[in-house]
Amino acid sequence: MLAIPFDLQTVPVHSARDAMLRLGEDRPGTVPVLVGDGDVFSVEWAEGVDSFEAPEEILAEAETIDIDAWFAARTPRLAEAEARMERSLNWFNRGWRVLVLPFDALLVPARLASWAVTRRRPAFRTRSPFDIGPLAEDMAESTIDTLRAQLAELEASGEGTEEELREIREVILAIEAEGTGHRIFPDPIDYITPRHGTQVSAGLIETDAPWKAAAWLQHGTYAISAPKPVLVAHCRWLWENYGARIITASTDHLGFEVTQPPATEAEAREILARFFALCADEVNAEHRGTDGTSLIGASRWWVWWD
Repeated sequence: MLAIPFDLQTVPVHSARDAMLRLGEDRPGTVPVLVGDGDVFSVEWAEGVDSFEAPEEILAEAETIDIDAWFAARTPRLAEAEARMERSLNWFNRGWRVLVLPFDALLVPARLASWAVTRRRPAFRTRSPFDIGPLAEDMAESTIDTLRAQLAELEASGEGTEEELREIREVILAIEAEGTGHRIFPDPIDYITPRHGTQVSAGLIETDAPWKAAAWLQHGTYAISAPKPVLVAHCRWLWENYGARIITASTDHLGFEVTQPPATEAEAREILARFFALCADEVNAEHRGTDGTSLIGASRWWVWWD
């Protein structure tokens, strides 16, 4: 089993962020990154890292990369390929609608009866097998139902704190007020916080700049999906332009804290495009083709690789 190439330090869950920052101040030349439960992280490292590449070599290669040119050369090709796929799917979905229209018409009475019984609005159109993802209205309704059920369960059991209950109520109200445009995504620190227990582990990476920590984080899907030197060069670009530093890491995500978040949609779209070019699947619950508004003014980003 490959040894973890940095020390792990436990910090209290209730003050994880502040404790992590203090670690960096107390140990100059160290970048702390929260990695979740220490035992779970050790297992993930053992299962996910077959060979550990020397961070010094990754950093040396990252220094030679013109990251703007790298993304500029790939973004148009990715956009063109996605556009071709979308056009093909749109043609198929239109043909599908024509074929199933008589079937849907026959089912209207049954679906109306179902609505009366369940008090839930049914889907009146049979979706194409290539109509990817939930409909916006279905997703919003499903999210509210899930949150309401969670709220009721916590209230009945008495397990939820007043702060947790208040946050859930606020999210429900926000979804109801904003309709289908409200995006739900986890705070990166909450994402790696153990559900049970009072401590979380921070990896103490010995390096002199926050963006360089990415060269040591080789246990996640991002380390497999994206060329490591390019990911590091991207983290440097994020640090230099937006003050974005990695604060959390797991096998499927990187979490960033941002001191100078983007102020315009154009900037946000560019950040999204770069993450997607590195094979990320979601950024603050945004997918390819969304507008990036969740990044504007946001002090934390949650970036997820499937």
